[in-house]
Amino acid sequence: MDERASQFFLSVGRLCADARIAGLTVRLRLANGDEIAGIPEPPPETEGEGELDTIGYADAVTVDTTVVALSDVVEASVTHPGT
Repeated sequence: MDERASQFFLSVGRLCADARIAGLTVRLRLANGDEIAGIPEPPPETEGEGELDTIGYADAVTVDTTVVALSDVVEASVTHPGT
């Protein structure tokens, strides 16, 4: 994986972790075109087997109760709590 892609997935992981703390809604668009939205869980931190590239996160993220591969995310956004 190139450095830019790795940085993208690291940023998505941090976004989910930070949004969880504030109870913010995150919307993820996946490579297959599906979108999921809700309050995320932070991606599991790991090293070695199951780690996405070398970013420190497992290749998984949970939004509400839906678990998807972090590597399938192509777009991520956070919604203002007043909307």
